[in-house]
Amino acid sequence: MTNKPYFFFTILFYFIIYTGNFNYLKSENFHTELLNKLEENFPAEIYFSQTDSKNINSRGWMVIGTKGLARVEFEPPNHFIMVADGKWLIVHDAQYDRTSYLPLDGGILGALLYPEIFNEKNQLDVIKNNNNSYYSLMSENFEGTELRVFFDRDYNQLKGWDIIENKNISIKIKILKITKIQNLKKMDKNIFKFPEFMRANEKGFLGPYERTIKKIPSSKTN
Repeated sequence: MTNKPYFFFTILFYFIIYTGNFNYLKSENFHTELLNKLEENFPAEIYFSQTDSKNINSRGWMVIGTKGLARVEFEPPNHFIMVADGKWLIVHDAQYDRTSYLPLDGGILGALLYPEIFNEKNQLDVIKNNNNSYYSLMSENFEGTELRVFFDRDYNQLKGWDIIENKNISIKIKILKITKIQNLKKMDKNIFKFPEFMRANEKGFLGPYERTIKKIPSSKTN
């Protein structure tokens, strides 16, 4: 059975179809402006809430570094770990001991985690909406996906992001608390890694949640 929080959060990294027209302010300078704002906010430790299109809510914790580094964990009973190591997005289901590797530049959220990879090959259109204090990110390479990145009214602090599908919000991430990290070296050395010893056990989780994992054997077919 698909785990809802994991499934919908993973959509942030991959493909959602979007159509629609909005009144935006548009400028090539907004791309650089957005990157500067992200640089001001990261690296950071973030507590967040997520709401999907069916109004299902969940909460979680993440650390976002620089140059494509991130770790995401949800509150139990969700036992998924998502680690971006600069090249790959590693998704691990500790309960079933399943791991997937997805290219970080395969989805538009990579623009948040590693803006340097969005060059001439993965060109982004960045549009600014001053009324709602967000930047809209789209690219033809991502089949019309739209990612809206929200800031406070002064555009100083990151507030969250939305994924838009068929003119409707498919995923809404709201930042509950964000703390700028001054020195990533003081964190666990594996914060942006997923070594073998982390598989299918509590050692794979570095966030604030207490959890007990009862491993469920994968079904086998003959």
